[in-house]
Amino acid sequence: PKAEAALTFARALVEHTGQVSKAEFDAVRVAGHSDGEIIEIITHVAMNIFTKLLGKSTQVEIDFPKME
Repeated sequence: PKAEAALTFARALVEHTGQVSKAEFDAVRVAGHSDGEIIEIITHVAMNIFTKLLGKSTQVEIDFPKME
């Protein structure tokens, strides 16, 4: 349940472009995540978005096998 709450919160961050509701914050806290862990979730989502944006804009060639 704790991991599922983190994934649900991360999905909400992406779907709402970071504008998550108080209810979404409360749900991830009720599942057992501390404020520090919530900041880590937000940071991971932001880094993944940044990496994807950087890769798309620079058209960097992927140097590892693509996943199917």
